Amino acid sequence: MKPAKKIAVLLLMLMAFSAAAWAQVPSDDAYEFILAKLAADEGRLDEALMRIDKIIAKDPQNTVVIFERAMILVDASKIDAAETELRKVVAQQPNFFDAERVLGRVLLERAGTDRAKLDEALVHLQNAFRLNPDDLATGMAISQIYQQSGRPADAEKVIAAMLERAPDQRGLNYSYALVLTKLGRGAESVKYLERAVEVDPTFGPAIQQLVEIYQSTNQWQKAADVLQPLINDDPTNLDFQRQQAYFYLRAGESEKARSRFAALLAADPKDTRTQFYLAESLSDLERFEDAEKIYRQLLEKAPDDPDILVSFGLSQMGRKKYDDATKTFRTLLAVPDVPEGAVTIAKTQLALVDLQKGNFQAAIDAVKPLFIFHDKPNPQPINIAVDALKKQKRYSDAVALLQPLADKYASDPFVNARYIEMLARAGDKDRARVAAATQSKFGVRNSISAAEAYVQAEQYEPAIGVLKDALRTKPDDIDLQFELGAVIERSGDKAGAEKAFTDILEKNPDNGSVLNYLGYMYAEQGVHLDRAATMLTKAVELEPHNGAYLDSLGWTYFRQGKLELAEKYLNDAAQILPRDATVHEHLGDVLAKRGDANRALSLYRVALTLDPESKDEAKLRSKIAELEKQQQAQQTPR
Repeated sequence: MKPAKKIAVLLLMLMAFSAAAWAQVPSDDAYEFILAKLAADEGRLDEALMRIDKIIAKDPQNTVVIFERAMILVDASKIDAAETELRKVVAQQPNFFDAERVLGRVLLERAGTDRAKLDEALVHLQNAFRLNPDDLATGMAISQIYQQSGRPADAEKVIAAMLERAPDQRGLNYSYALVLTKLGRGAESVKYLERAVEVDPTFGPAIQQLVEIYQSTNQWQKAADVLQPLINDDPTNLDFQRQQAYFYLRAGESEKARSRFAALLAADPKDTRTQFYLAESLSDLERFEDAEKIYRQLLEKAPDDPDILVSFGLSQMGRKKYDDATKTFRTLLAVPDVPEGAVTIAKTQLALVDLQKGNFQAAIDAVKPLFIFHDKPNPQPINIAVDALKKQKRYSDAVALLQPLADKYASDPFVNARYIEMLARAGDKDRARVAAATQSKFGVRNSISAAEAYVQAEQYEPAIGVLKDALRTKPDDIDLQFELGAVIERSGDKAGAEKAFTDILEKNPDNGSVLNYLGYMYAEQGVHLDRAATMLTKAVELEPHNGAYLDSLGWTYFRQGKLELAEKYLNDAAQILPRDATVHEHLGDVLAKRGDANRALSLYRVALTLDPESKDEAKLRSKIAELEKQQQAQQTPR
């Protein structure tokens, strides 16, 4: 930089001082002051100090010049002398913001873990922050001292105050989320992490935290989505792509997962973990033969791998190849040192085979030791035992089986919902009512589970009562309002359900769940089809990858006679929900209407393998019989 240009820049810097501060430098020393600053800027620190000292010799109380001397001493790594000068400044002029700020930082850097020195640094930083609450760096330094001193609640207050002034600062949002987590308020931290990522979609630390939270709460789609900007930013990072593909798999986005795992495998054909996950995604897509080839190839290399055996066995269960699955899970149980979780899955699936084959007591005996896993209720074994008793109409025995679990896990919504259902089926109305009322005390989720328990027992009046009682204390809760509408509809009161849903939409017109439920209800009744199509189009726009919404829209188009649109949306729904019997039946109806009997029959037959409800199973068998009859009539020579 040329000297003239340096002087111009320095003058601009000096103009940044307040008029009052600049007035403290005598006019005849201004040139000397500029030369000192230039020397410091060029690293000629001894010269800078010499020139500054000349000014101070004439005016030893000039706090502006003393502060500048301290800054030169800092640059010269003469920290002791700098600290002494800064202390002079703040003693003479307590409201000197920069002096308080720099002294606080100097003391902080020298404090280490010395509590007394940290406290002294904190005093000066707090003074600086009081003078300029927009100085985020000083605020963050204060919060760090609080955290280092074991005072996260004080750190939270400081960062919260800064966030009010700078709500879109990514670092503040991230730091606030970390402090909230330390305070045991992890649930609150999510929105601040999400805001940090919204400000900077490639902000790695916040993304990493969000991914961990989304995984722990099974929000797999969100975990996949938040990684996309990192993948766009670094398309060669296969670890990000592998993570995202796994999240898609767990989110039920099986085709997306398959596509990404296939691409990863093309890049590294020997990656057995990717092969494994590709097999899982193929299995989810019901491409069982392709999946089985990969499983068997993997088992040739690692015949005792518990993960492969578990996944392969579950794939066989999905195909209802119970004998093959039994062999796979017994092979797994014969492997030494199998993880406890894999053993539990194997024993649970073997019990499920017994349930499917009608060996009810064997199923019950097998799962009883599995009811609790890591001190938490284990839903599938409990369901197997309860379903085995339910199929035998041994409702009182089911109540006795569930009683110890309900006593031990009084606030668990799953356990207590099954308990309430069995009490209702056993005709013990009073105990069921007390149990449901107790669940309502634990919050919305438990109230909804209690209502659903009554619905499973086909007792709609007490289910409605549970929800109405809950709404008296939480009248604005959308989940309770939605559940009430759904229960009213299932009770057969379509008009009452319509009113409940339209009441919600008046205040929440973009509620996708309500738009979907009401739109589908209209489609099923064959009424207000144009309105249903509008509502469901909006629902799909809100959540374009929601298979249930796509199915509802496709079904509405079918009811309108718009078969091409119906086929399009139902095909999309089937890709997302490959194991949904209703979606397969709907798509089969469309194809049957379009004259494609072979594909329709194939879809109906697949739907039969997907455990449809008994009434739907009867419809499917009837449709299959009718189409087969039509085909035979067409093939019979006249």
